[in-house]
Amino acid sequence: MTDTPAISSPPAEKKSRFNLRMIVILGSAALIGLMVLLFVIALVLTLVTGGDFAATIRVIRDLVIIFLSLEGILIILSIAILALQVARLVNLLQTEVKPILENTQETIKTAQTTVEFMSENLTEPVIRASGFLAGTSVLITNLFGIRRAVRHSDNHTEVKA
Repeated sequence: MTDTPAISSPPAEKKSRFNLRMIVILGSAALIGLMVLLFVIALVLTLVTGGDFAATIRVIRDLVIIFLSLEGILIILSIAILALQVARLVNLLQTEVKPILENTQETIKTAQTTVEFMSENLTEPVIRASGFLAGTSVLITNLFGIRRAVRHSDNHTEVKA
């Protein structure tokens, strides 16, 4: 009985419970929920205080200021996430893509050198030899053609005379 080694698969990466997309979705949902909650609280306070119009406008103004500050925080977080993603992309380009491009350039230079070597040492001599043989065969064909023509004309002059 032979023991064959079992093919092992690479270890599965541990998936974190919260990836970047999930964090952004949860943060956006919390922000929207907070805005709705603040609006409802302001509406309830306005109704409870007796419906003073100036007080209602002040509360709405305060809510808008709070909303804009929370939105500014969200924009800053988004820019920070964008900067991290750009940094990861640059790192990927430097560690993964750059070596692949260097290997590809080296392979292309090797192939170009091989083509030049084959051209100089194999293709050109074969073309020269082929051209020489073609010229020689044409020369021989023409020489035999001239001899036949001379013989043929000698035979015609003897028959006529």
